[in-house]
Amino acid sequence: MDIIKSLPARALLLSMVLLMFNAVQANEIVGGTISVNSFISDNTTKTAFEPIEERQDLYRAGLTLDYSNWLIVAEADYQFYAQKFAKSSQRDDEYVDGSAALVFGKEQDTFGLELHHSRRMLLQTPDAIGLVENMDEREIISAAPILRARFFDADFLFLRGEVAQVNFLEDDTQDSKRNGASFGWTHPLSATDVLQLSAQQIKVEFDQQPESDYQLANAMLSYAVQLRKLKYHLEAGYNETSPEMGEQEGAPSYRAEFGYDSGYDIFNVTLSQQLTDSSFGDGNTYDPSNIPDGDGRTNGLALIDRKKVDVSWRTNIICASCSFSIGTSLEDDDYLVGDEASRNLYTHSDFVYSLSNAASVEFSADRSKYNFDGSAVIKDYLIDYLSFTYSYRFSSGLNVQLFARNEERESETAEQSYEENSYGAGLGYFF
Repeated sequence: MDIIKSLPARALLLSMVLLMFNAVQANEIVGGTISVNSFISDNTTKTAFEPIEERQDLYRAGLTLDYSNWLIVAEADYQFYAQKFAKSSQRDDEYVDGSAALVFGKEQDTFGLELHHSRRMLLQTPDAIGLVENMDEREIISAAPILRARFFDADFLFLRGEVAQVNFLEDDTQDSKRNGASFGWTHPLSATDVLQLSAQQIKVEFDQQPESDYQLANAMLSYAVQLRKLKYHLEAGYNETSPEMGEQEGAPSYRAEFGYDSGYDIFNVTLSQQLTDSSFGDGNTYDPSNIPDGDGRTNGLALIDRKKVDVSWRTNIICASCSFSIGTSLEDDDYLVGDEASRNLYTHSDFVYSLSNAASVEFSADRSKYNFDGSAVIKDYLIDYLSFTYSYRFSSGLNVQLFARNEERESETAEQSYEENSYGAGLGYFF
């Protein structure tokens, strides 16, 4: 069964590899990295009682691909990990994090097909301690055929189908599948802005708990602008869920994105509200956090009304040899069945200083504060990360790192509070 589930993902990756060799009117960027990090932790099991000092080894291989020709666009970014524990305090583990997309057909073509695959590591429960044994991999595989019809010179009507499978490699009680379709109209107002109206209907089914099945319907109006330095996207509408058991629920849906790139400063703001569930979550979208989370997972399956705000700023205007970034995100989840709610406030900052063309130092600080309301089992907590890294990259592509990190967690229960210090070295090769 596992082999069958993995066939679409393997086919997608194989297609990308084959497309790399098609050089007809093609642009391609292929890269990769291999590395090994070895470090000593003074509290490898992240506990408040009887901490264990242990060496951990982390092996990593990365692959990136950006390919396009007259027919297709292919992108991939994967990291493959193998983690070993010298004293067997935890089980050795192997896992994958990343995503890939293969798109057949351009926006002006009548027919198109989009294939997507992604994997992401998540906590099995939202307040679990970030150990390998408490993590699970969520894999999402989807296919979306598209039919487009042009009218009035520039306008398009489109009909899009979608089939998606969500699998958890450890806990299959959260597995689900999504089938649906959307219909819409796209109207370019000029060469830089576009208006779109769409409606969508999706059926969501849970493999192990069919009583939690539901249908999701929404209608959205969006407006997007793309200028040389400035871009923004505004989208508003309404979502409604019809569960197999229970009452219909409805909520507004919106998304506002603003981005500015001056060459020295990059500024981004995103605000959104959407209905989702604890299986699909955010759909494995890119997560900048260095702190593991559960992406809405709770005790059992649940529908979620999610509000989120992301703000980030990156600049190299402070000095000619440095860059600084800072950001914050607030995620507010309201579970539609029961009285549970959660809030995660995450902040991060990063400062990189180049000592030379080859050497650099990096200082990072991250904080995540979780609050859970309406649950007697899940406890609030606060976690802080501080890290320092020295890197030296040789012209051959070889990279050497020295690093140290402090991690501290404060929880409502003493058993889930701890402090961990770790230090080590790494060797990598980029190509």
